[in-house]
Amino acid sequence: MTRQKQIVFVGLPGSGKTSVGRLVAARLGCSFRDADQVLSQKAGMSIPEVFATRGEDGFRDLEVKTIAELLASDAGVISLGGGALTREETRSALAGKDVVFLDVSLSQAAARVGKDANRPLLADVDSPSGKLAQLEAERRESYLEAATLIVPANGTLSEVSSAVMRGLGRKEQLPVRRYHLEALATLPAQVKAASRVIPVTSGAGYQVIVGQGAGAALTQMLQEHPRKIFLIYPPPLSGAARALATSLTQSGQVVKLFEHPDGEGAKNIRIVEDAWRCLGENHFSREDAVVALGGGATTDMAGFVAATWLRGIELINLPTSLLAMVDAAIGGKTGINTSLGKNLVGSFYPPSAVICDLDYLQTLPPRQLHSGLAEVIKCGFIADRKILQILNGQSPEKLVGSPAAAEEVISRAINVKAGVVSEDLREGGMRECLNYGHTLAHAIEKASSYQVLHGEAVAIGMVFAAQVAVELNLLTPSQMQSQRRQIAALGLPTTCPQYSFKQLLKIMASDKKVRGGVIRMVLTTGNGQIQVTPITDYHLLERAFNAINQADTAAGSPALSSQERPSE
Repeated sequence: MTRQKQIVFVGLPGSGKTSVGRLVAARLGCSFRDADQVLSQKAGMSIPEVFATRGEDGFRDLEVKTIAELLASDAGVISLGGGALTREETRSALAGKDVVFLDVSLSQAAARVGKDANRPLLADVDSPSGKLAQLEAERRESYLEAATLIVPANGTLSEVSSAVMRGLGRKEQLPVRRYHLEALATLPAQVKAASRVIPVTSGAGYQVIVGQGAGAALTQMLQEHPRKIFLIYPPPLSGAARALATSLTQSGQVVKLFEHPDGEGAKNIRIVEDAWRCLGENHFSREDAVVALGGGATTDMAGFVAATWLRGIELINLPTSLLAMVDAAIGGKTGINTSLGKNLVGSFYPPSAVICDLDYLQTLPPRQLHSGLAEVIKCGFIADRKILQILNGQSPEKLVGSPAAAEEVISRAINVKAGVVSEDLREGGMRECLNYGHTLAHAIEKASSYQVLHGEAVAIGMVFAAQVAVELNLLTPSQMQSQRRQIAALGLPTTCPQYSFKQLLKIMASDKKVRGGVIRMVLTTGNGQIQVTPITDYHLLERAFNAINQADTAAGSPALSSQERPSE
């Protein structure tokens, strides 16, 4: 089968390259990559930070390399930054590609971008329209020379994407729900201005919307597409669920509420059967949707329900805990627990959208907040060191009390996960790095009958993994202690002396990351790299386990509290 040419979008800032590109990729059933997003992930910093630290020339050097890698990849659709064609290397590399120039009016582009802090060339100008006019004068000729198709870009996303596909002679391969791709454009101005949008580009792709008041996006997404909504939530959120149901009903939706037991008790086949029964009795079809309102247990279970009912219906996640926002709700993993372990039954089923409304964090219990920060700091250890800088010296409560800092660190953690799952949805390779600390963590959770929170277990698991790395000479003892201190500073446990190694080893041996009966652990190295290491020497694991539990708790190594004792 002949491979289709890559489609590459070029044009001014505000022309819609990323939004249109993502929708075209979804309609064609191929992967989409945004060059600026990839560059940011590789650099471990935002585009403005790259400009600030390396200058525009340094940014363009990185951009040339990033685009060359994308053009050599299997990405079907790629969007380039507005200034990418200023470099001859990139213009030459586009030969033989379907290059689409989205030709937007200056007034429309200015209205879309404003003084966008994420666009370095537009952030500090008095007149965005004047700066755009200058950029157009400098760049228009290069756009026209590179383009194989020129498409006016002043219409809606649907209109522009359809014009692109007609112009290229491409036929739609997959039916796509477009509401989640167009929602941000119709958000209230104050919500839109306060929100960030992070793309996940695996499969058909979806958006993660992050910000205070971002929950308003759900009604905007659904109001033009009336359907039945199966709203799944835990008891503590019954008030929020009913308020949301009222709002959705007023916008034309038919809402069925489904309350599940709180915590990991929701991830049970009996609860799933109850949900299936309710879906059937209320005649839910493939045109309808599941909405998950809650923490990680809710999004895990609700995702599994959505994936299995009629072999898959729409899923929208509204995570309300920090842990769910930065981890469970993103990436497409769904699952339930069995007597043998956690998440052993499930599927990879990406949502249509994820909406992280930071207002929910204001009422999050302190223990839940601390637990969520374990997954945040994990992203700092494995990918984005700026996260560690932001967290340094910040109490969890102080962080949440600062909306700008909270949005920054949460968005960075989400960006790490989004970048990884965009490359590896099904955990075939690099996605395994997200399991840092999880080998021991899942064993602790199961041994405690899930009385230990996931983040608490991951915190201990990361300290254990760091000590294993010391045993293997991948980390120095001082590097391990640095990780431990940073984890402890967030109010998280770093030891678990109440558990026996023998008990936990038995559970670890049945972990889903085991291959050929061999435990495999994600480890960090002294030079900041991540590696997955098979461990056949269980005595080494026992030495590491004993070492972390013999730490002097007075020196900053808190243990699990008495309320989190192992089950009998």
